[in-house]
Amino acid sequence: MSLIDRLRRIPYLPLLAGLMILRLITAGSAGLVPDETYYWLWAQHPAFGYYDHPPMVAWWIGAFTAFSHAALLVRLPFVLSFAGLSWLIHDTGKTLFNETVARRALLWLNACLLLSIGSVVATPDPPSVLMWAFGLWALAKLQVSGKGYWWLVFGLFAGLGVEAKYTNFFLGLGVLGWFVLDKPARKWLLTPWPWLGGVIALAAMAPNLVWNAQHHWITFAKQFGRIEGAQLTAQYLPEFLVSQVLLINPLVFVFVVLGVMVWWKNRKDANLTLLVALPLPLLAYMLVHVFHDRIQGNWPAPVYPGLVLLAAVGAEGGRFNWARKWAAPLGIGVSIIALVLMALGNVLPQQSGTAGLSQGWEKLARDIRAKQLETGAQWIATTDYNTQGELSLHMPGARIIGMAERARYDWTQPTTDDRALIVLSAKYAPTLDTCFTDLAEVGTVSRLKKPGKKTDFHLFTGRLKSTNCEVPIIGN
Repeated sequence: MSLIDRLRRIPYLPLLAGLMILRLITAGSAGLVPDETYYWLWAQHPAFGYYDHPPMVAWWIGAFTAFSHAALLVRLPFVLSFAGLSWLIHDTGKTLFNETVARRALLWLNACLLLSIGSVVATPDPPSVLMWAFGLWALAKLQVSGKGYWWLVFGLFAGLGVEAKYTNFFLGLGVLGWFVLDKPARKWLLTPWPWLGGVIALAAMAPNLVWNAQHHWITFAKQFGRIEGAQLTAQYLPEFLVSQVLLINPLVFVFVVLGVMVWWKNRKDANLTLLVALPLPLLAYMLVHVFHDRIQGNWPAPVYPGLVLLAAVGAEGGRFNWARKWAAPLGIGVSIIALVLMALGNVLPQQSGTAGLSQGWEKLARDIRAKQLETGAQWIATTDYNTQGELSLHMPGARIIGMAERARYDWTQPTTDDRALIVLSAKYAPTLDTCFTDLAEVGTVSRLKKPGKKTDFHLFTGRLKSTNCEVPIIGN
């Protein structure tokens, strides 16, 4: 079969290609937001682990930015991962069900707001979602073929998923849920295959486990200590439920519910049981967590592709035809608008809120460089990771050291001999005298024309009291 023939067989190729081109344009046009520059900073210091997350996000960025730190290259692997995700979900749908379900799932995946738009941003979520989707795909092949070696493939991607984000631990728990709900699946426990898959998963996640063991398990403490000490409350539940309906696409969500209802009536359908079981442990954890603290909308992202596939099955019954007709236009239309606005971010009027997160950092870096020359400061001290990442990107060659939450930057060491220019976001109250002496305020700079706590930075000079000191930050 020729390449042209193969391309013609790809469902919705013109639409998918157009969306991918738009994502690439957006990735190259929009300035990097602080979280992205923070992960870019990780990539400049390759390791098997970091304070906040496992290392895969840094590995992806590092692999594409060896010769240039352009925004497009920082984001390119994340954009391309969506093409791989689309293929995986289409093939999984075709393997478990039929071509009609597979095509609908592929289309609705591109209409899933969080995944379609989120693939343009360099965060741990796209690699986490891709690894989870690979795991689902491997289990689908196992389910249909009955060949045990697919457990080895599953183990590989389950382990690699943990190198992306600890959320992917729940993929293994999802398999346990599958065993509970699907009695025939338990026969695999009497074979060596799932146990060998577990060994492979452990080997794949071992680099980060070893790194954490060598660093007092700081990433585990950071990620799994979120509920500790929190009081029971229901105030975050409505926000969580509404955000999930919106982020997956409200009309697609209708068919997720219908898909669960179809499974409930056909609980002996092993393929549907697999789709229902895998996300259950993660969603159960989220429902526990939400009664203690706020859940960011992107946290359940790894289960979205499987839920979209479940929705595609739920749409087979012919009910809610209006929702089935408009699900793709709604999601894709909103995605296009959002991507265009992101691409135009540098030419649109400056915004002080979330829309302006990527704006003005080059100007800020120039102003801080000028103030450093004026004061004769030998190095720059920051007190939050957003500023640390953006200044590191826009001030190449400058010695910039994060002095708050020092565990984030264990590759840098400050000095007590040289005077520092301290950059303090106006969002935080200054508690600099804990670590600095001979302090002097030398002005305020802003990254945007309109001043405000989210855009202003107070500048000080001072000398560090001790290289081991850590600046405590108290929000205003």
